[in-house]
Amino acid sequence: MNKSWVRLLTAVLSVSFLSGCWDQVQIEERGFVIGVGIDLPASKETEKQTEREAPDKPKGKRRYLVTHQFVVPGGLVSASQGGSGSQSSTSDSFQNLTSEGDSLYEISRELAVRTSRSPFYQHLKVVIVSEEVARSPNTFADVLDYFLRDPEMRRSSKVLIAKGKAKPVLEVRPKTEKLPSLYINSVAENTNQNARMIPEVPLGEVYEDMINEFSFVLPRIVAANNEVKVAGAAVFQGQGNRLIGFLGEEETEGLNFLTGNVQGGLLKTKVRDNLVIFNIKGTKRSIQTDIRDKKHLRFQVFIECEGVIAESFERLDFMEQRIIDNLQKTVAAEIERLARDAIRKAQKQMKTDVLGLGTHIKQTHPGLWKQIKEDWDHGRNLFASSDIEVKAVVYIRNGGSVNRTEIR
Repeated sequence: MNKSWVRLLTAVLSVSFLSGCWDQVQIEERGFVIGVGIDLPASKETEKQTEREAPDKPKGKRRYLVTHQFVVPGGLVSASQGGSGSQSSTSDSFQNLTSEGDSLYEISRELAVRTSRSPFYQHLKVVIVSEEVARSPNTFADVLDYFLRDPEMRRSSKVLIAKGKAKPVLEVRPKTEKLPSLYINSVAENTNQNARMIPEVPLGEVYEDMINEFSFVLPRIVAANNEVKVAGAAVFQGQGNRLIGFLGEEETEGLNFLTGNVQGGLLKTKVRDNLVIFNIKGTKRSIQTDIRDKKHLRFQVFIECEGVIAESFERLDFMEQRIIDNLQKTVAAEIERLARDAIRKAQKQMKTDVLGLGTHIKQTHPGLWKQIKEDWDHGRNLFASSDIEVKAVVYIRNGGSVNRTEIR
């Protein structure tokens, strides 16, 4: 082939490679979605109207009410120029659009008739699912299917369960943040400060829990007075992936000790009717299993916890080993109490293994697990009839920089 023709062909191909992406969208045309709330409609009036208008239209088994929180870039700029902390500037920084439909994908696409910017989910921070949606059979897995199937979605987005409706959670207007979803995202990350919070659970991890069919927990969120509280846990039964109830804050703290998920926080105990505050610095959990009776398994959960004295209302000499030893036993007893409360709620009321004992059996005794997995926390529910003992050991590493001994 003539060299001139080779050069021409090379030039033509190079130009074709520089033509750009055919489906690219300019950044100023994107509608950045940072939060999504999923509810069930309060009434069926819209559904009845749809049936009258298009009786032959394919319809799903249920309809959803989905709230998308969009960032308003101009509001962010004006808010930063006008000063932080004002409620009016916060409301201009985002826009909540709520739509109803029988498919989340359909709802997302129908937003095109209401907003000039197409929804863009790669900055999605939180997915809030209402209690009603989570309790409905198979509905929780159905709504998450859309987020898991779309390659545009981020699997690191946090999933939280609202006590009540999800929409009000995205409508809070915090004074410390311009965007409610970023505020919620930040609060959910404070697990190193409070042991009553379930560690954040990303979308991808929820998917793994669902396909493994192990029971699991998700953070519970409540909205009131323009603020949220992320504490307690929503308990899901692994077989149906359905919410069956909530753990209270203390029960969630006990669960975190049992699962080794305590990342920080405090424990209160009393010495001669005065409070002493123990600041948790680290925990470790181990399990021993007695499998001789397959129908009545026995578990011993050992919890090690270390920390420092953060505050004391009792005048104590923390240089004395006797005082440290007694205080260590007192704090250990409090951990055991919290753990027993969590076990009682999981075994007797919910009959659901959120303690991770099934996972432990599968890892350490895979042969046994194959025999009992169909009757673990469903069927004959061997979990509910198991014996679970807890033993805690506490190490106080530091009495603090102040030694409050008796003044004489």
